[in-house]
Amino acid sequence: MSIFSQQKAIDRLSDRLTGIEDTCSDLQRDRRKLDLEFTELYDKVSRQMSRMAKRYAVDQKENGEQQIDEIPDDGLDPISRSIMLRRGMPRMKP
Repeated sequence: MSIFSQQKAIDRLSDRLTGIEDTCSDLQRDRRKLDLEFTELYDKVSRQMSRMAKRYAVDQKENGEQQIDEIPDDGLDPISRSIMLRRGMPRMKP
């Protein structure tokens, strides 16, 4: 094997390594971008859900209906609580 063929092999490997580094940096950049988009979407949905919950509470109060919050708080959200009540979970008391 001559010295020139070794240099060509090294150059090819160097080019491949550069390509892999570029691909890796592109993937990292895309992952950061997606993480930011997810965080932004989560914040928007969270704000919207809290607004809807407040409106619902005000509507319940105005209509004179019993609020869900009167049930003892056991750390569950109202939907999970109603599912567990329907299933007859022993730790849930209405």
